[in-house]
Amino acid sequence: MSERLKPNTNVTGHFLDSSRLAEIAKWREVITGVTTNPVILLKDGVTDVPGHIGKICQIVGGGFPVSVEVPYSQMSEDEMVELGKAYAQMFPGNAVVKVPVVPGEKGLNVIKRLRGVDIAVNATLGITFAQLALAADAGANFISLFWGRALESREKFQEGPGPEVILESTLAYLVTRGHKDVRIIVGSVRLAEQARQAFALGAHVVTVSPEVLQQSMQAKRLDETIEQFDKAYQEASADPDFRLI
Repeated sequence: MSERLKPNTNVTGHFLDSSRLAEIAKWREVITGVTTNPVILLKDGVTDVPGHIGKICQIVGGGFPVSVEVPYSQMSEDEMVELGKAYAQMFPGNAVVKVPVVPGEKGLNVIKRLRGVDIAVNATLGITFAQLALAADAGANFISLFWGRALESREKFQEGPGPEVILESTLAYLVTRGHKDVRIIVGSVRLAEQARQAFALGAHVVTVSPEVLQQSMQAKRLDETIEQFDKAYQEASADPDFRLI
């Protein structure tokens, strides 16, 4: 793959967590990436995964990172690697292969092997600090912390310190290890406030659904202010001497 065709992995900002073509086109000018996963694709009725990813890539254009997931944790290491290579070959200017960091060495080995042939990787399913730290050491371009699920892990099973502490610890680890080019993605965001928290703590990227992205731009006082300003304009523009330019 030539440099020109590689997806940009040195990005920050909002990724859209969606496979809905209309939503991706709607937000294209302000998002910096798109992520998909088996749950999203199933929910949206996608059965032809490569065909649908191809449509997403046409919308976003070359160089724009589109995360495509290895969908089944029970695949062998070789199967995961071959699927990742296939996605990278089909979508060379966009594909970032999402590799599940499952317990044990398999996911980490897949990351290392894909990075060894210069394929961009998003290490996904991050709920523990060790998953994220080891994925960074294995060479992943992106390491994904599942905020909502890490929060549920703490509240439901009393496991882990929660997403805030995991994020802070991972950021510190990246500095300690000299991983200057690794980007932390915070996903599994349920509320706009969680996205704000993640960015405030130093996340490079936050993935949000179209619904959460829309929610993050809404406020009752904002609605009142828009109404007030619009009313003032309407009253002023009724004057025959009113001009804007």
